[in-house]
This record gives sequence, C-alpha cells and structure tokens, in this order.
Amino acid sequence: MKSKLADLQNHINSLPYSEFKDMVIRYGYNHQINVQDDIDVLNSLDLQKRLEKLKINTKCPKCGSEHVVKNGNRNHIQRFKCKKCENQFTLFTNTIMEKTKWHWSVWVKVMEMTLNNYSLTGMKSVLEKDYGYVGINHKTLFLWRHKIIHAMASMPQPVLSGIVQVDETFIREAQKGSRKLESYIGKDEQREPRYGYNPSKYGVMGAEFATVTTAVDNTGHCVCKVTGLGRLTPDVFTDMFENHLNAPAYICSDGNSVYRDYCKVQNIPHYERPSNFMKILAEHGYVSQSRSDEAIAIKQHQSNEAIQLKLYDKGLIDRLTFNGFLPYAEFKEIKKKNKLNLSRVNQLHGEIKGFIYGNMTNVSTKYLEDYIGYFTFIKNWSVDNGRYPHSKRDAEKILVEILKYQGRYTVTELKAKVLTLPKPSSRYMTLLKTYTKKAQELTKNKYFKFDEEDRVISFDKRTYLLDIPETRIKEACKEFGVKHKRKWVRWAVVSEMLKHPKATEIIIYLINQDKVMKMYKEDIDYLNQQRYKDSLTG
Repeated sequence: MKSKLADLQNHINSLPYSEFKDMVIRYGYNHQINVQDDIDVLNSLDLQKRLEKLKINTKCPKCGSEHVVKNGNRNHIQRFKCKKCENQFTLFTNTIMEKTKWHWSVWVKVMEMTLNNYSLTGMKSVLEKDYGYVGINHKTLFLWRHKIIHAMASMPQPVLSGIVQVDETFIREAQKGSRKLESYIGKDEQREPRYGYNPSKYGVMGAEFATVTTAVDNTGHCVCKVTGLGRLTPDVFTDMFENHLNAPAYICSDGNSVYRDYCKVQNIPHYERPSNFMKILAEHGYVSQSRSDEAIAIKQHQSNEAIQLKLYDKGLIDRLTFNGFLPYAEFKEIKKKNKLNLSRVNQLHGEIKGFIYGNMTNVSTKYLEDYIGYFTFIKNWSVDNGRYPHSKRDAEKILVEILKYQGRYTVTELKAKVLTLPKPSSRYMTLLKTYTKKAQELTKNKYFKFDEEDRVISFDKRTYLLDIPETRIKEACKEFGVKHKRKWVRWAVVSEMLKHPKATEIIIYLINQDKVMKMYKEDIDYLNQQRYKDSLTG
C-alpha cells in the first residue's frame, strides 16, 4: 500500500501544472467540491517560494532598508514590515505578479506566446485547452499581455559608444480601440476614421505622425524612443538620448540639423549623409560601374571620383561637419576606415515598421511607447544572447529578469492611459499649415509635404538660409535675380534675400530642389487604392 502511495506521489510530482490542475478539478467535480480556492492558495505559495529564491523584495521596496521583519500572514501571503520606515509589503509588491493568482508555468507560457507574437485568440485557445482557463476573455488577456510588454519596455536601455547611427522613423498616429476620436492638428480639424490608405494632410512634421527616434552602435545595441508627435527638437533629443551616448567616436545621421547641432554642442565628430545623396550623384552623371569590362569600369570609377570630388567641394553630398573643411581624400579615408554610413539604422527602421504594422497589426499611439520599448528590449536581448527569444527557456529567463527589476503596472493605470506625448504647439501647426499650402501652390504639387531634412523645425527663414550649402544660395540668387557683391559675404547675401519680395518663394524653391521624393509613399498608396476602386466600378 505504501509503495502504491509513493508511486502515486511520484507521478503527481512529475506532472506539469496544466495536467495536475486538470486532475484536481476533475476530482473536485466528481466529489462536488470547489477546489479553485485551494488551487489559488497553492499558486500563491509556489510563487512566494520562487520569489524568495530569486531574492525579490529582500529589502524594503520603499526606502531600500534591509531591516525588515515578518509581519503576519493574510490569505496565505506572507507580509513584511520595514523597521526603518514602517512600510508594509509582500514578496509580490511592485512586481508584475502583484494581485494575481496565475501559476508560474502559466506566466511563463503567456510570456512565451507574447514573444512569439500569438494573437489574443491564439493565446485564449492555448490557455483554455492546455491550462483549463475556460471562459477567459480577450480583455483579460490584453491587460495581462500588456503588463508583460510594459515591464519589458520599462527595462533600462543601453549606453551606446563607438560609431553611433541616429535617425527618426515615423508611425502614423492611431487611436485604435477609442470610441471618441480626437484631432491633434487643430481644433478646427475633424479626426475622421481611417479606412485603407488615407494620407495625412501635413506629413511627418505635424501631429499626424509619432516620431520614433533611434540610435544604434556598431555592436548592434540600440536605443529607440517615441520622442513626440511631429518634429523632433534639439531639447527633446538631448533630454532623451544624452545619457545613452558615451563619448561616441562618430555620430552618423541624415541631414536633420538636430543631430549636427547636438554634435557641435557636445564636441562629437559628426558624419552627415543627406537623403538626397544618391539623387544628387545621379543628376551629375554618377553611374554604376561595369562588371563585364574592366577597362570601362576603370574609366567609370575615375569619372565617378571626379563627380564626387566636385560635389563634395560644393557641400552637396556627405561630409564631416566638425573641425572645419577636410580635403576630399582625407574625408574619404576617414569614412572608409570607420565605415561611416546609415545602413544599420535604416535596417532598424524597417524592423520597427514590420513589428508595428505587421506583428502587432498597428498600435494605438497612447500605447506606442510601451511597444517601442518592448521591441528595443527584445532587439538588445537578441544581440546579447545571439538569438531571438522564442523558447520556454528564453521566456522564463526574461520573466526572471523583469521580476528582479520590479516594474509595477496596474490594470487601473493601463485602463486610464491617455496620450501624453509632446505635441507641436498651435503656433507651429499654424505655420506648418500655412507654408504647406503655400509650397503646394508654388511647386504646383498638391502632394508636397515638409519632412525632417527640410530644416523647418521653427520656420526661421534666416536660420534656414544660413544653414544650407553656399552653392544653393548662389543658385537661388541667379534664379531670382538677387544682387550681391563679387566678394562673397554670406550673411549679407542672406539679408538681401530676406528683403526680396519673393523671400518665401525662394526658400520653398530651395527646399523643393533638394527633395528626394516629390510624393510620399502614403500618397502613392492612396492613389493606387483609388485607381483600384475605379477599375472595379468602371
């Protein structure tokens, strides 16, 4: 008899939690006993043992004192008291497991399914079929999954060094799940529901897009943060990224003046490659070298080098913006030696877009900070561990990591979440609307929209004219008949241009000359959608 009981005990001990729970529930059903409370107690006791083993809350979570004593037991949960500040707490306090009754193996499974991008329907099916949580609803699962995502998003992001590439990518503002839509571009503007490809009115510099600013170093570690709706400002970039940049050898960026100004203030070497780099080269005769004829390839290479030298001297292509002007040969050597480019950050942007629009099937902007933080955590975890986390073992490892960090996020906080991102001021939006309309008229392009490289952060005309290459200023003087003395004095010429009756037209002309795209993808997608609809009805 004893041997049979021992065998039964060994068998029970070998069962995974899902099978053990199913066995207990069946026993309770057959004997008409409510065993759910007993299961909850067992779960709490098991979690407490695990948290104790992980040394969670061995110190007071309020003041950090180690002088804590046991302070009774409530609902089978051991309570503690800090002798220094008299704060009372449990092992669950300030962890994602606070006020929950889920078993450890269920937490691990939900973490695993989150990492593997299970839909809420898929998660519900697994929990019902394998863990006996019949009737669990989508809302509960959304809140549970989001607590996990928020916990990973709250983990500290790394400090970058070496060659650091920085740039922004833009996610269309979304109010998924909201019953009342709110316009962020002006009180007089109506925020209509979007179906299919519905282009923005004012582009990425306005409040119709959330700006995700990213930085990645040559190890692959990255920092990604939602820096606001619309334009990125120098102050916001400094506040959010300064502590993540440890004396970089170089910062590589596009033509957004925010990064150039930051590097100047911080005395960091800066490589700048404008987005119209390839366009400028092609317009001046740069060609891809022949792969079949070596003699032709040599001549093409020599021609391409001469083109780049000429454009470099005019300040129209990539350059180093610090420590004065460098001869082209010296610049080229530095660029090659340090592998200065934007390839890693461009790849990162593709992954972010795929994650938000593909894996997550779009995200409400009020939750975007959590999802971008979650993406960043997983990306850096993958770099540190040499693989993407997807297994049960990986899920448990990450669960332990976020428990030790103790990031607490309650359901009440999640339900009360509202959009708190910085937004462009009403004055700025008025300027953006006015100049967008003016630019569309002058360029005869109804799809014209400003972007981050147009240097219109503040719409300060003098700052813009003083910032662009001198070659462009001379071209505009010739185009609009602005007179200037033979001896070139930049500030004097700029003053004359600002006095010109067509000063606004001059600036829009200059901006339009450097634009890579006259029409953005959102407008192209919209037009293709309209043509498709017309073909169906035609």
